[in-house]
Amino acid sequence: MVDTVTLITFGAMGILLCFYGFRMFRFSMAIAGFFMGMQLANILDSTFLLEKIPEKNQEMWEFIFPIVIGLLLAVLSYAIYKKALFFISMFFTWYTLVKISLLYIIKTQNDLALFISLSPDSIAKLTDGSDGAQNLISDEQMSKVMSRIPGNTDGEKLLAICLIALLIGILVGILICLLQAPAIKIITAVIGADILRDVFLGAMGMLYAWEKLPSFLLPAVKQGLYNGWVSFFIWAALIGSGITVQLKANDE
Repeated sequence: MVDTVTLITFGAMGILLCFYGFRMFRFSMAIAGFFMGMQLANILDSTFLLEKIPEKNQEMWEFIFPIVIGLLLAVLSYAIYKKALFFISMFFTWYTLVKISLLYIIKTQNDLALFISLSPDSIAKLTDGSDGAQNLISDEQMSKVMSRIPGNTDGEKLLAICLIALLIGILVGILICLLQAPAIKIITAVIGADILRDVFLGAMGMLYAWEKLPSFLLPAVKQGLYNGWVSFFIWAALIGSGITVQLKANDE
């Protein structure tokens, strides 16, 4: 029941951001702040906090902590919505780039002990449970990119990636603030589409685990859950649709 309510809530948030992000700009910044806050809380849990929480309280902590951080950032983003645009754009860019890099390192090395310690559950949370997304970029292509990253170990390279991603995120945030309306429509469509992609993957995961799922639907659900191209094309289609709807709304 909780998972279903969560998916519906995030689905509504994703739709509002993707298709009405500019028209409802201040409210959109609050939604984006809540989503980014939850992602930040998951990162903090995975890297620093969860292992310090008594085991009997971990499940409750994992449920409450992201919501609290999300609500705090939502309120803050609503209050300073113009400035929040910069920070949300910066963090979203940083998070996306680091997540892609982590997927590759986890897939090929399975060893981040020198820099970061992640349990299997934490990895699933950090990567949205979308292991299939790793297939979008071949190991050979990522290997060439990773070879150019400073550092001799996975930990050093990951630290360098975090700093590089932060710099790129700052540049993206500045660019979006300078371009204003067109960029706001694009970034809200992208973030909204990212939320809806996560909702799609969550729904596929629930269906895959549903014992009453008709057998003829199983292959389609499995493709939706594990084939990274499926979620990628859905994400891309949502971005295109969201930008188109928002641009047309401005013309009417």
